[in-house]
Amino acid sequence: MEIHPILYLYSLLQWILDKLLSPTPPPPRARLSRPRIAIIGAGLTGVSAASHCVGHGFDVTIFEAGGVKNLGGIWSRVNNTSGLQIHSLMYRFHPSIKWSSGYPDRQAIVSQITQLWKRYELQARTRFNTRVTSVSKDQQGRWIINGNLRDKYDGVMAAVGSCGEPKMPHMPNQEAFEGEIYHSSKLDGMTAQGKRVLILGSGASAVEALEFVVNTGARLTSVLARSDKWIIPRNALVDSLLAFNIFGQETVFSWIPESMLRIFFYRDLEDLAPDSKGLFTETPMVNSDIFHQIRRHKAEWIRGDILGFTEHGIRFNHRAKGVPKGGPGWESVIKADMIIMATGYQRPSLSFLPDEVFREPYAPPNWYLQVFPPEYVSICANNCTYVNAIGTVGNYHIGIYTRLLLMFLIDPLARPQEYWMKKWIDMTKAIKSRAPTGAFDFFTYSELTY
Repeated sequence: MEIHPILYLYSLLQWILDKLLSPTPPPPRARLSRPRIAIIGAGLTGVSAASHCVGHGFDVTIFEAGGVKNLGGIWSRVNNTSGLQIHSLMYRFHPSIKWSSGYPDRQAIVSQITQLWKRYELQARTRFNTRVTSVSKDQQGRWIINGNLRDKYDGVMAAVGSCGEPKMPHMPNQEAFEGEIYHSSKLDGMTAQGKRVLILGSGASAVEALEFVVNTGARLTSVLARSDKWIIPRNALVDSLLAFNIFGQETVFSWIPESMLRIFFYRDLEDLAPDSKGLFTETPMVNSDIFHQIRRHKAEWIRGDILGFTEHGIRFNHRAKGVPKGGPGWESVIKADMIIMATGYQRPSLSFLPDEVFREPYAPPNWYLQVFPPEYVSICANNCTYVNAIGTVGNYHIGIYTRLLLMFLIDPLARPQEYWMKKWIDMTKAIKSRAPTGAFDFFTYSELTY
């Protein structure tokens, strides 16, 4: 069997990363003597963080609100047709992960999470069907989960992520529609073969819906978008270069990548590129297929406002480019056989954490390194305070933040004081004071250098 040289080099790189950076799994039924850590959530972040902890001799308990079928977090609940839109080189949530393709699907991702969970003997350290409702401190400064005084921890890792249950809003006259209505995450077993499909929304959930309609042969697909959104190609080099913006915000040089995208990626569809919204202000849509489908007249991107449902489709207010949401336009009914609600997911709550971590002006995401509340350096909210970024939540930063927490727990001299944590937050706000978003509302990987 012939092996592609690029794939061989990628496999070799992954093997080297595993040997150099992966902590050694503990022996079966090992008693770990270093500080105990409660990890809340058994998704990608929770499993990865737990494997780093036990690999360095720290005992952990993973608390998962759902059953074992929820292992893998959001990836356990999306469609089988879903997969990575950004290259797997930027989705290395643990050094031992071994991808066999550049853009693995949902099943491959869940398989890697499950293998990691088993490799580090985390089965006996996971409590399924255990929702965390409170995290509090005892008189000795140890953490108590759900008021259980017999079970205490030295550190807490919140790993509930940023995507919870599907968000399914009810729109005016929705019950009158005679066709099919689905959330973008509930498409397994469905087909769009020969159908006229409307996708309501233009974010990551719309990517999920687009994968479905392309794979099942829809006759025509329309993406109904309330606002213009940057679309970047599914290209590892391009995505990596964009993530190298060390300032994590719009700069005087942002026009360069924006112009390059318009010229070489949008090309004849430049009208779809935002005029007033910078590339480094909001998470872009990563998809190379939407423009291909538009050029083949299999899809269209329509800008405007949804006014409500009719028996046969959507009442829609079309807006010209540059007209704000709710602005003047012209109304029509866009007919459909199937409507896919690409309306995203509810953000999981962090309300189980102590009340004092939510005090302004140091409420999330305005925390030390975005993940450590300045009041408690022994709490790390890994991937929970993410808002917008160019990059992924499933990359090397999980291990960096986890190891920082471990270092803070065992080395008092390494622990930053609350005063200096707040000063770092203030400094970052000052550096990004001219950003069109909040200082911590958008970031790139390169920002982790400071």
